[in-house]
Amino acid sequence: MRKVGIAHTLALTVVAALALGAIAAAQQAKPASQQPPAPAALKTETRLITVDVVVTDGKGNIVRGLKQDDFQISEEHGSQQKITRFEFVDTSAPSPAANAVPSMPPGPGVFSNVDSTRFRLPPTVILMDALNTSAYHQLQVRHDMVLFLKKLPTDTPVAVFLLGHSLRVVQNFTSDPALLRAAVDKLNGPDMRQRNPQDDPDSPTNIMRSMTKAPEDVIERLEDFEKQEYADQTRERVEETADAMKAIAKYLGGYPGRKNLVWFSESFPLWIAPTTDFGSDPFMGTDSYDEKVRIASGALADAQVAVYPVDARGLEPAGLYSVDQNPNMDRRNPGASLARNIQHENDDREESQATMEAVAGETGGETCKSTNDLAGCVQHELDQSSSYYELAYYPENVKWDGRFHRIVLKTSQKGLKLSYRRGYFATSTVPTAGHDDPEKLLKQACMAPLPSTSIALAVAAVPPAAGSPTDVRYLLTIPANSVTLRSDSASRAVTLQVAICEFDPKGDSFEFFERDLSRPVPDDVYKVWQERGIRNIFDYSAKPEDQRLRFAVLDVPSGVSGSIDVPAHPQSFAAVPGLPAAAPGPSAAAAPAPPKPPAQVVTKITFRAGSAASALDWSGDSLSYKGDLGIEQGAPAFFHTIYGAKFHCDGGNLVANDAASNQKPSYLFTFRNLSGQGALVELGGESPAYSGDLPVDASGRAFFDYFWKLCHCQQP
Repeated sequence: MRKVGIAHTLALTVVAALALGAIAAAQQAKPASQQPPAPAALKTETRLITVDVVVTDGKGNIVRGLKQDDFQISEEHGSQQKITRFEFVDTSAPSPAANAVPSMPPGPGVFSNVDSTRFRLPPTVILMDALNTSAYHQLQVRHDMVLFLKKLPTDTPVAVFLLGHSLRVVQNFTSDPALLRAAVDKLNGPDMRQRNPQDDPDSPTNIMRSMTKAPEDVIERLEDFEKQEYADQTRERVEETADAMKAIAKYLGGYPGRKNLVWFSESFPLWIAPTTDFGSDPFMGTDSYDEKVRIASGALADAQVAVYPVDARGLEPAGLYSVDQNPNMDRRNPGASLARNIQHENDDREESQATMEAVAGETGGETCKSTNDLAGCVQHELDQSSSYYELAYYPENVKWDGRFHRIVLKTSQKGLKLSYRRGYFATSTVPTAGHDDPEKLLKQACMAPLPSTSIALAVAAVPPAAGSPTDVRYLLTIPANSVTLRSDSASRAVTLQVAICEFDPKGDSFEFFERDLSRPVPDDVYKVWQERGIRNIFDYSAKPEDQRLRFAVLDVPSGVSGSIDVPAHPQSFAAVPGLPAAAPGPSAAAAPAPPKPPAQVVTKITFRAGSAASALDWSGDSLSYKGDLGIEQGAPAFFHTIYGAKFHCDGGNLVANDAASNQKPSYLFTFRNLSGQGALVELGGESPAYSGDLPVDASGRAFFDYFWKLCHCQQP
């Protein structure tokens, strides 16, 4: 797969001669493969397990006022665990923005994959499962959805998804009733639910049995084939549904607190049992899907997503008495055939509802079934979960072997019902343990139907650098607390991989570019990261037909990823502190500009005074200032070249020489060498801040300390 056209040549370009000398010609840097630092041992292998608990009394009313001592949590066949966090959450209060992206003000040109600041109530996803629901019942579900939306509080954020052979967002989170109604009206999925050939009068074997006198052994062999084909088709549906559930878990995981997933479906069985009255081999076509369902449910529970399955069939008579059914009747023995069909129909309903019960139980939700008031049923259950207790603990004496561990929660108060997740998978937090290759994980993040919020991300479209051959720059910000900071007695380090995926106009395929942001983290860098996040900048020129890009970030030690979709042709630029604002970009319909010639890449700036010379050099593996000429001479020369023609000091600030222009200085400098490594130097704050994957050494930091004082009109 060809890599996308991300510029490898982002660098500071100076077009005027410096006061003390001229810019040296760009020097060729030797290409180097940047290897991530060796993993350091983690101090612990445990992780925090969060359990949301809805507590109701015998009448179904929410029970408030319980204390931490009223709960006891343990693991199956294990000792009692210590609760380390306890909180009663009332969703009528504002939701905390626990994982917000720092230092990225909202506005045009800024894109974030976690925007919980606008959610007062927990977000709810409505999923129309057309993959597992007949067209007949989809019509009824649309009616129930409209009734359900009418009963929701007006400020509840709701998203509408449609599941076919792929997962599609019909409407992202909104509380606008008109938008939600329009989204529900679009939920038209084809009938993709296969009938069991044993009960399908139109199956080849049943047609053959009713119309011909074929030998019984021939019919039975064909029945064996149909049973296996049905099992294969069911497994495919289960896998597609489980993948969609895991994608939704990643999509919602970054939002704080409890989330709701309302799953309208006829579902699927957890297993296909042996049968003796169809085919020659009772075990042909048998299968079990329990593990796949449990893994998907575990992902949802880890993301604090409670699933509320809704049986789309509601309360209905047996299919034999429904006008839309054409039952398979054996005219040679109608009595036995009638009994068999009724039994099969009951078994099918019970088995699919068992799947719903399993998913609801594992995630702390409840199932709506055997009722025609589906909207009222769901609303009642969501009302019950509007207030809950959030408990968390670090499992003790646990073997982190990836197996499922059952959670047992009890209360000392009598007569109360507890709804909570039933377990978790004990996956290790040791770096790279059990994880796939980073490139594979990044490609999976790009292929996923929904972005992932497991790592919060923000991307700002900013103006390209002066003289840059690219059309736009993207400033990526990652909160430092959402990635693994490995440490030993000597140093800290992160192991981060970033990919940019460039999608074709149809969104069916993408081109892939990967960058390694792994690096040691000195104390001063860590302090800046805590305040502003981990930042990096990417230059980009999109093809005219491109529609979107996806940024994907992988925390290699944990295997957790975050991703975000951004337009390939942004219509406006972000007003990021330290960057000048720009006029809106050309419209998508504008004719593409002719190709720009590649710009010369500057990797060194040389300062001269007589025979003395020094250079600000980033051609190698760091950004440094070295030579005979002191910083007290080089930094002022650099300052006058960058700002002298347009700005002057007034009242302790740089102001434009032309007062009418209202121009403001940019304090963000980017340096990129020919190997693709880059350093970002931000001078707009209280002190210089450094980020990127190209280190700034002590000499370079001394240069920018001096330069920062000049930028803020201070006497060095």
